[in-house]
Amino acid sequence: MPANWMKRLNKAFILVVSGLSILAFASCSYEPEPTTEPVNLIFSTDTLQFDTLFAERLSITKRLKIKNPSSKAVKISNIEFRNQSQAFQLTLNGRTQASFSDQLLLAEDSLLLLVSANIDQGNENNPFVIRDYLEVVNQNNAQSVVFEAWGQNANYLSDTILACNSRWNSDKPYVLSGVIQVDSSCVLSIEAGARIYSATETFLVVNGSLQAEGNLENPIFFTNDRLDEPFASSPGQWGGIVFLEGSKNNYFKYTTIKNALFGVNLNIFDPDNEPDLTMESCFVGNMAISSVISLNSDFAALNSVFYNTASGTVLHTGGGSAYYTHCTIANYFNNTTREDPAAFFSDLAVDNNDNEILAAMDVQLLNNIIYGRIPDEIQFFEQQDGNLNFSFSHNLFRSTIEALSENNSIRNQEPSFVEVGNQDFRLREDSPAIGSALSTEIATDIQGEVRGASPDIGAYQYVKIEE
Repeated sequence: MPANWMKRLNKAFILVVSGLSILAFASCSYEPEPTTEPVNLIFSTDTLQFDTLFAERLSITKRLKIKNPSSKAVKISNIEFRNQSQAFQLTLNGRTQASFSDQLLLAEDSLLLLVSANIDQGNENNPFVIRDYLEVVNQNNAQSVVFEAWGQNANYLSDTILACNSRWNSDKPYVLSGVIQVDSSCVLSIEAGARIYSATETFLVVNGSLQAEGNLENPIFFTNDRLDEPFASSPGQWGGIVFLEGSKNNYFKYTTIKNALFGVNLNIFDPDNEPDLTMESCFVGNMAISSVISLNSDFAALNSVFYNTASGTVLHTGGGSAYYTHCTIANYFNNTTREDPAAFFSDLAVDNNDNEILAAMDVQLLNNIIYGRIPDEIQFFEQQDGNLNFSFSHNLFRSTIEALSENNSIRNQEPSFVEVGNQDFRLREDSPAIGSALSTEIATDIQGEVRGASPDIGAYQYVKIEE
């Protein structure tokens, strides 16, 4: 064999041997020797809490970070719950188990536990607490983190037509999902103190009547079923309440409706000008669309607050009637692109099938505040002359319409709310609304304060605020 070929073979042999050596070295994994001394690990929190959870509903996932402050690796012999609670679920490195053992934590490194809670239905009506302790052990050094979740049993309703003349009480909350219907000629009564929580895309549809009568001490609540942040304060978390043709004698008193697409949506087409829905001392707001949508329907509100919506706050179109007395309609939604006014009234509407609906509209505004961030927070549209009958007196408007300064109304003077960012629409002592309303039969405000001989415009009578 020629000498040059021999040299090539030798070189190839050396390369192969070298490659095998590299592979052999690479195949030997290096695992540092853990310390034999106990180490006090550092936890991202000493207590992991979950807000109130409805039984059998999985919580959001929270994080618990465990850090090794030592310059040496630590062998964690065990991670488990002291009471072996089934309410909490652990996930580590993609595996979900009740406990973990023999976890190597490198020097100055950390591991991340993902934690969720799921509480079984029990026999208690009132909120209850489940508490356990997650113990993390290295070299017989046991450290613990408190795990705490508040549970709440509930009545669960999903995609159902309610039994005729149902009554919801205040013993346990109602958790709704899907479409819940009140049938024609039937009444759903809701007693004071009842709490109704709805899942995403849930609608309460009323063909008959809905009568929700709370009181100052025990209001009724409609909101979403996620009570942890950011869900607890986010709009659009459920659908809303829909009233269809034939529905009548609907009434809300001391009722809060929030965090939905819309609060109430009336599609009743009843031309008698008698209110199809009356709201008294209610809070309706933080909506992804509107608080009130009324299509050719009759609506009345007194002593109520309609607030903070991504679109127009109260929208009355296609005729019907809108009667507001001592209400605060305020839109300070965190949306700089909003163009729709806080209050809009029109004799014309276009339905979902692009059909035009044109009918007479009667609008009466007495002692209301209609204010917000855009220059014209109240607007009107009249397609047919004479269709819009509008009367007003003693209101506070934000508007460029000069005529709205008439009839003892005030225009473009800041109402001086306490804190719009916190949905607090009470009046400060410098508000022009104080003492500027017309006396009516509404003797108290939304908080039960006596209005007296010099009532204030809006839902709130001024009371000195303790700073």
